[in-house]
Amino acid sequence: MTRPHRILALSAGLSTPSSTRMLTDQLTRETAAALGTGSAEVEVTTVELREYAHDITDALLTRFPSERLAMVIEQVRAADAVIAVTPVFNVGPSGLFKMFFDAVDMELWKGKPLLLGATAGTARHSLAIDYAIRPMFGYLKAEVVPTVVFAASADFGADTEGQADEQPLAARVRRAAAELATMLRAGLGETAAEADDAATDEADAEQPASGRPALDAEFSDFVPMGTLLGRR
Repeated sequence: MTRPHRILALSAGLSTPSSTRMLTDQLTRETAAALGTGSAEVEVTTVELREYAHDITDALLTRFPSERLAMVIEQVRAADAVIAVTPVFNVGPSGLFKMFFDAVDMELWKGKPLLLGATAGTARHSLAIDYAIRPMFGYLKAEVVPTVVFAASADFGADTEGQADEQPLAARVRRAAAELATMLRAGLGETAAEADDAATDEADAEQPASGRPALDAEFSDFVPMGTLLGRR
């Protein structure tokens, strides 16, 4: 029996309820529907980052995540794909959204399938996706879904052509969800996890029997200071 697809949704909305959470729920619902065809099972977990605001701040200041935040980080590590949605303020994502990614080891995102979403009051903020949000995940080497879903206030409740954007929000959500499902069926998330395991195994294999890290050939004759002192 194949294990279920694990989807983690991160919502960076600052209020309850919020349009950011509304978009997050739409994306997770459509992704689960796209992946759940046939006998496939899907596990969806949604995390409200506002509930971890103090933990994220403390992690940035101390470089040590709290037990609560460590559980979220482990969920990121175990997820086959992540859906990340943020409100846009002025010229970029919310500070809470950016702080979370600053507090997490960037290696966790390498090769991770990622569906991006953003919300704002008007469509004028939509360019923030391309010049502020998408480049961030390019640097993290995540596998970003081609379709990024932006929703302005007018998009919610608009279900016909011409009511909001060029395409109704529901149509854009379905397209992005289908693209994420295609990436997962192609094994992108599993490939990233296997690569991490292989790198760990390779590092363990290179570890010498003495337990000390292996040295480059240039420093093969290096003698630790403790050893030199012990010879006296």
